[in-house]
Formats: sequence, structure tokens, C-alpha cells
Amino acid sequence: MLQSLIYRSFTDLTPFDAGYQHILARSRLRNRDLLVTGYLHWEDGIFHQWIEGPATPLLIVEQIILSDQLHRDITILRRGEIPARQFKGWSMAASTSERKSLFNFLATSGAGYHDHPAYALSVLQFMKQQVSRLAADPDSRATS
Repeated sequence: MLQSLIYRSFTDLTPFDAGYQHILARSRLRNRDLLVTGYLHWEDGIFHQWIEGPATPLLIVEQIILSDQLHRDITILRRGEIPARQFKGWSMAASTSERKSLFNFLATSGAGYHDHPAYALSVLQFMKQQVSRLAADPDSRATS
């Protein structure tokens, strides 16, 4: 059975920083090797990330994230078994608020910030909508 994890963390990185681009490239390579897929969204200094895959590789990725000094105040929003991948074929899809605002989406979803399960599902819904848009853009697949 596949496992998933969705978390929120704070960062000083912006998508324009070389460090952000380096993390994204490194994550994509590592995830591809570990058969982990997922989605990363950056907005106003906050990462929201969904990762999924076999239990052991997912735990390895989780430990890397938890020990990474570029993440602060990490909140695990949801973890558990999933019947199928949500981001099959995407070693790490990514977006920023310049393309579409997660916070605006959440404001209309009715999910409260402190209701982690509902919040996590709303974030996942946003990510799935965005990955559909990315999939329609042939240039975005080259960097997934």
C-alpha cells in the first residue's frame, strides 16, 4: 500500500533564489530514484508539500525534510495510506502563488487553518487542480 504525507513549513527562500531551485532539482532526482511522487507549492514564505510512495522511501524523504534547516515550524497536516498516487508521473510538480494563490483558494474552500484534516484535503484539491493545468503545458513536464 502506498503512503502519503502532506505538511506545511515556513522558509526564507523564494522561488527566485538559487537555493530554492537547487532544492527542487535535488528533490526531483531523489524522488525519481526512490519512486516518490508529489507536489510542492510556495506562497509568501510557506511551503505546502504532498509526497507519496512506498512507506520506507517516504520515511527517508520525510526525515530529510524534517532535518533540513531551510524548513521551519513544520506542521504535518496528514499522513496515511492511500489507494493510488495523486501525482503519478510527477517526481515533484511545483507551483508558486504567481501562477495561482493557494491562500485565495483556501479562503473560498471553508477549510479552517486549525482543522488539519479538512485543511489538508483542501490543499490537496488545489494541488490536483494545478497539476492538471501543468500537465496541459508541455514545457512543464520536462521539469517535473
